[in-house]
Parts: sequence; C-alpha cells; structure tokens
Amino acid sequence: MWIADYNKMKLANKFYAKNWETMYPINTYTNSTADEKAYEGKNSTFPHLLAQNIDKNFDAIRSTPYGNTITLDLAKLAILSEDLGQDNITDFLAVSCSSTDYVGHAYGPNSVELEDTYLRLDKDFEDFFNYLDKKVGRGNYTVFLSADHAVAHVPGFMKENKLPAGIVSDRDIVFKLNAFLNEKFKVNNVVLKSMNNQIHFDHDKTDNGSVSFDVIKAASIEFLKRLDGFANVVDVSRVSLATLPEVQKRMITNGYNARRSGDLYYILNPNWFNGSSTGTTHGNWNPYDAHIPLVFMGWGIKPGATNKTHYMTDIAPTLAALLHIQMPNGTVGEPITEITNK
Repeated sequence: MWIADYNKMKLANKFYAKNWETMYPINTYTNSTADEKAYEGKNSTFPHLLAQNIDKNFDAIRSTPYGNTITLDLAKLAILSEDLGQDNITDFLAVSCSSTDYVGHAYGPNSVELEDTYLRLDKDFEDFFNYLDKKVGRGNYTVFLSADHAVAHVPGFMKENKLPAGIVSDRDIVFKLNAFLNEKFKVNNVVLKSMNNQIHFDHDKTDNGSVSFDVIKAASIEFLKRLDGFANVVDVSRVSLATLPEVQKRMITNGYNARRSGDLYYILNPNWFNGSSTGTTHGNWNPYDAHIPLVFMGWGIKPGATNKTHYMTDIAPTLAALLHIQMPNGTVGEPITEITNK
C-alpha cells in the first residue's frame, strides 16, 4: 500500500541530517524572547542537532517543524493515491499539523523555536495550497483551518515579566488530599488520581465506608480551595448549582463523561497550570488558553470576518450546511451563518 511504501522512505532521516537551524537570521526573530531561557528546558539553543536520531528515534521529528512538512507531504500523496477531488463526489481529508503543539509544549509560545516553526508552516501551507490549486483546481476545494486549543505562557516567562503565575503537581495534590482525609475521617488513600483538573476517588472505599461520599467531597472541596493557585473547586455532579460564571459551567459540563470524568473539578488561578517548571501546557478555561483561530477559504466561502463567538463544534455543521447534507449524529454546534448565508 502507498502508505507503507512512504514509510519505508524514512524521510525523517533527510531532515535529521540537516539539523534544525532558523530559517531566517536569528536576529530577525523579533516576536520571540532570547534564544536560550532556563524555563525552556534543556537543549533550547539553536542550532538543534538532530543527526543522532537518524535510523534511531523517528518520534523526535514531531518536535521539530519538519514534522509538519512531512505531514503535508503525506497529505499530497494521499490526494494523489486516492484520487481525491477528481470527480463530482465530495471527498474529505483531515490533516493534523501537530508539530506546532509539540514545539509549543517543549519551548513555550514566546520561544524562537515556535516562531520558526510557524514561519516554516506558512511556507509549507503555501506549497500545499499551490498543490491543491494544480491538482484539484482553485475554487474546487474548501479549506478550514483551526486548532484544538491555545496555550498558557510558561510560568518562568510570566515571573520574568513580574506577572503572577505558578504550577501545581498532580502527585502533590493527591498526597496532600489523602493525608488530610486520612487524618479527618480515617480513610486511607481514598483519592486515586488527580488528572486534567479533576479529582478521582476510589468508589469502592467511598461507597462502603463509615463516612458518606457527600461529606468526603465537601471536605475535599474546602481543603483544595486553600491550596496555592486554586481559584475554585466544584462537585461535578452538582455543577449546575455551583456559584460559577456561566462560561465555566458550560465548559465543565461539555467536558463531562459519566464513565471517565472525575468527581471534583478544580479551577486554577489565571496563568497557573498543572505541569513542570519548563515548557508549557493547556487545559484552562481562560481566553488565552481557549481562544483559537478559525479560517475558512475556497469553494463556497465569501470574503469576510467576524468577532462573534463561535466554537470548534460549529465546524462540522457549517460544512454540512455548505454541502446540503445531514449534520453528523453527534453534532452539538450550529452552522456559522456568516459563512452559510450567501
């Protein structure tokens, strides 16, 4: 199959041999901090030497801008090999250029590495769209470009600029909360995990203990609220009754899964997150972390712009409306009428 043949080419080796230099003179990277910052972690200085990964560590390519280059090269091969866009039946191709995510996590949004990654991605997009124009025909395809999240500033960057920020640790949260509950209720290790701003309890212990689960949750909420960096904590089974801004309630509810979600959800102060002192992550409700771009272009799209709030869940119904087909059965969004109303 064509994908197997593509993998046999081991294209990552070609990029590893080049190492990673900035595409332009480094002194022109004016949207970044200095190249080397302690909060970016180890090996954060250009040039990034990659040759040691040849034929050994193919995963490393994803944390360089070359991961995007290979991804879009593969997308072109998929279009060619599957004859996409060559008849009057609509084809759909989803492409995830994820190296921006990996580079951003490792070095942060203000790094030279991420600025260089986006500059290179811009060139990669130019090449890809030129290919679409040639292979499918300009005006014969629709593109939407978005993201699954934004990102927080690295706490070290914030502190360097005299702004409040900090980190919390899942391990510390579990340890401290278990110690508190053991001392207060004589329940041992009733907290299983802290993950994705959620506290998971051992229900075998909470359902069969001498103290009701509601009492344990209430005490846990009050304890967690006193920890550094915590803005609020809510019982996810009663989130509709919590004194929270509606936007926070909506986000917690939208992310809830009865089989997988935790029992408590905690909201951190702005510019605090669960992670390490180097690099950054995402997952907070704040606009800097949740505001993402959305661009439509091509067939069926008229020029325009809007500052109205829309959601990533609006993309699928918008595409369905453009194609005059039924929305997917899990749709919770709405068509973006600025696009669909012609």
